[in-house]
Amino acid sequence: MKNRNPPRCDVALLVDEETGEYGRDGRFIADDGDVEEKVLRTLRATYDRVEVVPFSREVDVTVQWLRRLRPCIVMNLTEWLDGDRRQDAAIAAVLDTLDVPYTGPGPEGLRLARDKSLSKLVALQHSVPVPRHFIVSGGRMAGNGEIPFPLIVKPRYGDGSDGIHANSLVRNASELRTRIERVRQRHREPVVCEEFIPGNDLYVGLLGNGPKVLPPVELVVRSRHPSAPRFATYRLKNDPRYRARWRAHYRRARLEPSTLQALADASRRVFHALKLRDYARLDFRLTKDGRFYFIEANPNPDLDPHALNRNGCFAGVPYGELLETIVESARRRRPKRK
Repeated sequence: MKNRNPPRCDVALLVDEETGEYGRDGRFIADDGDVEEKVLRTLRATYDRVEVVPFSREVDVTVQWLRRLRPCIVMNLTEWLDGDRRQDAAIAAVLDTLDVPYTGPGPEGLRLARDKSLSKLVALQHSVPVPRHFIVSGGRMAGNGEIPFPLIVKPRYGDGSDGIHANSLVRNASELRTRIERVRQRHREPVVCEEFIPGNDLYVGLLGNGPKVLPPVELVVRSRHPSAPRFATYRLKNDPRYRARWRAHYRRARLEPSTLQALADASRRVFHALKLRDYARLDFRLTKDGRFYFIEANPNPDLDPHALNRNGCFAGVPYGELLETIVESARRRRPKRK
């Protein structure tokens, strides 16, 4: 009797449902030019069978889709469910329930990295310097509210500098109250109020499960105008014209060998402590005298080639090799399935 089961899928590319549309044949088509489409095209150059699977609000639909494909590995590009980034941990939990190997952290790692307060406390427990901070939740202040100004005010669970603007830097109690209220109204979540560390934003890419620490990159703002950005806002990251206006650019961080080694050691400790896997980006602040402070972790950094070229976090790694390394790193965590 012939085997009625179709060949197993090499890679199932799991994406947010908003990133494409369903064709007439029921297959999901990623939006042309988006990161999902670029990852799909690149993976198909390496693996024989790569299929796109949207994570649907009707979870049973996704479950049945994955069971039918029987993927050797899932490349997990999901970021949220119904616009809630905290649900990425629930998506990973579904994959765990299916016993399907997948790229990136599991539920615990996603919860740890998503929380800008908790991730700092974990890093501090592993002897990595962090800015002092406190949380405002439900109108109440938790922790040390006596940290001197200026402070950075940001959503506790935001991602990609979402909710971080020029006026996120507050210099007195009145500005602090105004900014807290605005962030709470827009994001409907607790607020982190964080000690501002003067210096440059510093990004460290990590690849594999060693992990390999890639050359750090810093964001430099050359303009000395009083209104020039002092930290990486959403607009500074995403608007090339705005960066050009303030003479802002990314470059390989210029660090003393001892500082570079200390940063690599700290990055590995944070990677393992936050239970990250396969790849990640860690954000630090770098002071003029070479000290660094951990700010946050991104467990699923943007894999768009443009983003990689812009901030250089995966510097020197060809795009196809980068994606293959992530997939194979995840595959090696599991024994081969028959």
